[in-house]
Amino acid sequence: MSHLSEVLIAQSKLEETFSKRMAELEAQLHTSSAKDTVAKVAEEFRTFRELVFSMLGLLRQQIGDCIRSVDAMETRHRRKALLILGVAESESQDNTTVMEILQKKMALHQISSSSIGACHRIGARTDAHHRPILVWFSSVADRTVVWNAKTMLRGSSISMKEFLTRPRQLVFAKARQHFGMRACWTQDGIVIVKTAEGSRLKVATMDELESLISKHPKTVPVSAAVGASALTKRKD
Repeated sequence: MSHLSEVLIAQSKLEETFSKRMAELEAQLHTSSAKDTVAKVAEEFRTFRELVFSMLGLLRQQIGDCIRSVDAMETRHRRKALLILGVAESESQDNTTVMEILQKKMALHQISSSSIGACHRIGARTDAHHRPILVWFSSVADRTVVWNAKTMLRGSSISMKEFLTRPRQLVFAKARQHFGMRACWTQDGIVIVKTAEGSRLKVATMDELESLISKHPKTVPVSAAVGASALTKRKD
C-alpha cells in the first residue's frame, strides 16, 4: 500500500501549495494599485495554472500506479479461482455439481473434494441464463491441473474461464474485439494476444493494450474489401 500512502502525501502537499498560492494572489489583489493589478494577476494566474496542471499530472500518474498495484494484488489473490459457465442451476449443492464436472466430464480423478476450498454461484438469479459457478481451489497446483484440462469441455454447453478483475476483463474484451476471438486468451490473469505476424504478446493494462493496438491497427479482411469494391463499382 506504499503507492496509496504516497498519493495521500501528494494530495496533502497539493492542498497546502494551492492554498498558499491562492492566499498570495488574494493578498496581491488587496495591495496592488488598479494600474498594475490586471497585468500582475494575469502573470500570476498563468504561473499558477502551469503549477496546477503539472501537479495534477503527477497526481494522476500516482493514482494510476496505485490502481495498477491494487489490480495486481487482486489478480494474485484470484490465482486459485476459476469460473465454470453454462451449468444448469438445480437443487443440488454446487460442490457436488462441480465434482461431477471435474471427474466425469473432464476425467480429473486426481481432483477430490478436498481440492476445492469453496464454490458458489455469483451474480443475480435470472431466467435469461445460468449463473456462473466460482470455484476456489485449495492450491494453485490443483487449479492449474483443472485449467490445463479445460479442452475436455469442448463440444459441451459448459465452459471455463479465469476469474479476472474488472480492469482486466475490459482489457480482454477490447483485445478480442480488435484482434479477434481466437487470437486472444488469458493465462494466470494475463491477456495473451497473438498478432497477425504470429507473435504472442502479454498485456495486463489498458495502456499496454492501447500501445499494442497502435502498433497493430485493425485491417479489413480481403474478402470484405473486395466485396466493398465490387459494390462501389456497381453503384457507379
